[in-house]
Amino acid sequence: MKKEIMPAILTNSLPDLKKKLKRIRDLSDWLQLDIMDGRFVKNISVNLADLKKIKFPKNLEIHLMVENPEKYFQDCQRLKAKRVIFHIEATKNPLKVLKEMKRYQFERGMALNPETKIEKIKPYLNQLDLVLFLGVTPGFQGQKFNPIVLGKIKNFRKIFPKIKIGVDGGINLENIKKISQAGADYLVVGSYLFQSKNIKKAYQLLKLEITTL
Repeated sequence: MKKEIMPAILTNSLPDLKKKLKRIRDLSDWLQLDIMDGRFVKNISVNLADLKKIKFPKNLEIHLMVENPEKYFQDCQRLKAKRVIFHIEATKNPLKVLKEMKRYQFERGMALNPETKIEKIKPYLNQLDLVLFLGVTPGFQGQKFNPIVLGKIKNFRKIFPKIKIGVDGGINLENIKKISQAGADYLVVGSYLFQSKNIKKAYQLLKLEITTL
């Protein structure tokens, strides 16, 4: 399977969102957009309902770091999201959320925080298209990747070889190869790209690290 690098945007500003979209325009057909509600995580992002006129890349992945994620699905559909991911830690009833998700066309994903054990998501795997491992505590960009997550990815890949794995948070040029080798199918990168002076070169360097595997 070809490994992918997916740029990620986390912002609370529409002008900043538009600026960042321009910067990644020629990098990838995929984009992960982070949505935060100030309750599940401390920060607040742009509001999905305000993004109707924004032109996104062909394949949009929406990462919901929110409580009651099912309330956001209709807006995700309006934005023609290809994939929507919610956190298992954000709901007391994952089955209810998954049942609601089935009403929409997008792929279904579940995210795990670094401290969450993979056993928690086992009952839901037959209803998921992918699992997203968080390498950092969600809600803030610029954090260091938690090495404990590498073992979780390796263990999960060994037990469930056919489930698609994404990894998000703290990925950079120094660790992307290790994370990819652990079993990631795609790698979500935000801070490393947007803090680079030459974003295109930074993206190409990351891609080179995983294409030589």
